[in-house]
Amino acid sequence: MSRENAKSRSNLLLWALVAGTWGMSAAQWLLPDANATATPAATPQSFGEINVERINIVDASGKTRLVIANSERFPDPVIRGKAYPRSIRTTAGMVFYDEDGVETGGLATMTGPNGARMAGTIFDYNHQPTDGIGLMKTESADGKSWMAGLTIADRLPYAPGGISTSEGVSRIVLANRNQEASLVIADTTGRTRIRIGVDANDVPKLEVLDADGKVVGSLPQR
Repeated sequence: MSRENAKSRSNLLLWALVAGTWGMSAAQWLLPDANATATPAATPQSFGEINVERINIVDASGKTRLVIANSERFPDPVIRGKAYPRSIRTTAGMVFYDEDGVETGGLATMTGPNGARMAGTIFDYNHQPTDGIGLMKTESADGKSWMAGLTIADRLPYAPGGISTSEGVSRIVLANRNQEASLVIADTTGRTRIRIGVDANDVPKLEVLDADGKVVGSLPQR
């Protein structure tokens, strides 16, 4: 091999090495970085104790799905995209939302009228602004009166344009109120039709009522 040919081959090899080195460097800048483009996974963190007034749990798109908050930061109910003031002041609790951002239920502790202490868990129907099922506990401020119960409401048809046309009615109430246990069943309009209970004196009773609220049958018989 001549000296010129050897020199030419050496130059080609050198340029190939240089081109390869620059190519590798350029690739780091020009080609997508899999680590950079991939969505970083959240690093789990542990806390022994944390003080916070409100926590918003969101989905991947940033839409709120759950809120945990104190009284001052507790969200107002959202019905068909519009927020409404709550009728009872909430001390603390959590609210669940569906994928459309509509409130679907929650649980909370509350201060009711005349200082009554209340706590409840309620889940709403998705297509109308009314409670579906709820658990509730109330106690008067002086502790002399109390109630704990389960309520099941009916979902009535509604006109999509309005809220007043879509209110449901309570159909079943199972409760213990001041040592009187009762089961009340209502018709589709909310009128009580059956009452079953045991009073504070341990006396059982069953009553059947007509649409006007008149007792038409009872056990024991009157």
